Amino acid sequence: MNRDDLLDDLTRYVAEELLDGDAEELDSSTPLLELGVLNSLETARMMGFIQKQYGITVPSESLKVENLQTISAIADLVYDAKSKQQQP
Repeated sequence: MNRDDLLDDLTRYVAEELLDGDAEELDSSTPLLELGVLNSLETARMMGFIQKQYGITVPSESLKVENLQTISAIADLVYDAKSKQQQP
């Protein structure tokens, strides 16, 4: 999995699961929290999707506002978590 593929998957997830397919103006820098797209329940659902899809558990201490602002920030968070979990 590279970061671009992850970004595409997360964008698709947000569009289909959180915006009911209405992703006309959605991009990697859309402010998800500011627009009310992502809340605590949706964050938990997204983390479940990430765990199921990629086998990655994002540590709860990493679920900070700054890491959830945009799809790009979430992709960075997940990519970083994946890198740490792969280290011996």
